[in-house]
Amino acid sequence: MSHCTGWFEGSWAHCCAAHDLAYADLAATKLGADLALIRCVADAAGWPMALTMGAGVLLFGLPFWLRARRKR
Repeated sequence: MSHCTGWFEGSWAHCCAAHDLAYADLAATKLGADLALIRCVADAAGWPMALTMGAGVLLFGLPFWLRARRKR
């Protein structure tokens, strides 16, 4: 998986990498992974960016989550 799929990378790229790993972790839930991304991006770049990215993954992330789990 690439970091920050569908989004440009910035000071939050490490958050995207952790999010990709969480999506592939069979023990993790999608909501838990998405909320962790939001918290991480908020710390790295502030709440406006975190909420924007969070809305994107909450609304459009399901196909990526399902694909990552199928690869395991």
